[in-house]
Amino acid sequence: MKNIGILLLLLIPSLAFSQERINIGNFNFFLSPKIMEDGSIIDVGFGLYYNDSWGGEIKLRYTSTEKNEEISGTEDSLNAIKEKMFEIFFLPAEYRLIDKSNFRFWAGIGLYYEYDNLYEKGFFNLPVLETLDPPRERVNSYNNDFRMHIFGPLIETGISYLSPHFSVNLSCGLVPVFFMSADQKMSIVPLLDPTIADFSQTTWGSPHFFINFENTIFKYVNLMLIYDAAWLNYQVVDFDENLKWIHPDRNVVTHSLQTEISFLYPFSYEMSFQLGYGYMINFVSLDSAPAVSNNKHYIILSTKKRIK
Repeated sequence: MKNIGILLLLLIPSLAFSQERINIGNFNFFLSPKIMEDGSIIDVGFGLYYNDSWGGEIKLRYTSTEKNEEISGTEDSLNAIKEKMFEIFFLPAEYRLIDKSNFRFWAGIGLYYEYDNLYEKGFFNLPVLETLDPPRERVNSYNNDFRMHIFGPLIETGISYLSPHFSVNLSCGLVPVFFMSADQKMSIVPLLDPTIADFSQTTWGSPHFFINFENTIFKYVNLMLIYDAAWLNYQVVDFDENLKWIHPDRNVVTHSLQTEISFLYPFSYEMSFQLGYGYMINFVSLDSAPAVSNNKHYIILSTKKRIK
């Protein structure tokens, strides 16, 4: 039960986006909603070509999660989670080193920002608490209110190739160093005294990187593979054997792997409707402890440019 005080949802999400854009003159945009079993992800972006070689874009992501679950290892428990996350990927300088009809190579620099608001509440029933000296109440309620800001420089590069029967997009990105400001209020009543831990911190992590591979085969099948990882020095909110709040330093490592498969149905000469399935698995490890994982399924609803 001690791990209730450790923030295991500190997952910096994947920075990867689909490379497909709808072009209207010098302007391009995309919209890609994904429906998860416990929420949704909405990606939207806008770009502008300044000239034949330079351009810029801004990409936005909104993630909403709501779910109820049991606390790991405690059958008689309930954890209600609500999380809202907003991210900005600002790339004002993108340079197209090669830009041909079937091959493109580009690189860009900019800034990444994330705001995350996580709220948890629930209860747990642990009979073992009654065997302590002095005995404790077996039924406790808790709240966890966590708010976080992250920002750092962003570097991206990518290549794409287009043929009559398939297209390939490969991109990678790096946030070489990122800064984090976090505020957290947690309570476990009546187990801990004082009942509320109110803790703020400012820290940094390095690096955060991603790799994104996307392939469209025979115009009707789209495959995507995304991997990202991040390293962060962080003080978790926890409690010791004397049931007192502590804030130990931890080395947090996160890994995320996403796989997607979707089918494309042409509805015009230029566009296809995209319907697919995605699977995401996240790993979080604290120091040398075994990684804790969680996984999600989601549905992809979007549009893509057709291969001519």
